[in-house]
Amino acid sequence: MQKLYSLAPRQLPALSTMVADLTNRHPEAIGNHLGVSADTVRRWLKAEQAPRASMLALFWETRWGLSALDAQAVNLVRSHIGLNNALRAENQNLHRRIQRLESIGQFGCANEPFRDSVHREPSLRHVR
Repeated sequence: MQKLYSLAPRQLPALSTMVADLTNRHPEAIGNHLGVSADTVRRWLKAEQAPRASMLALFWETRWGLSALDAQAVNLVRSHIGLNNALRAENQNLHRRIQRLESIGQFGCANEPFRDSVHREPSLRHVR
């Protein structure tokens, strides 16, 4: 079975640590963000445990989650810049090769029809 690439961390900080890092720590605001009631958030905080999906949603709102997203974005940009530079260099190299070959001579194509003053195109005659 092929493993899916995931940016999600395997280990998450404690729920109280993540909530302490949020700008709005009120259970009502957190519950509104997660689509649950404030009472549910209070229950999770008391138990220091929440469903993984909720923990991940909160993680991406913390400085650690935002830092991970920022690092991923920077790495993708650098990767695409490198790919762009490599393709540009290959394109320039191919243009130089074409110019070199064109400067040597005009040889035509292998499947180009032979045409000169001796050879004439076949005429179509109606046979009766």
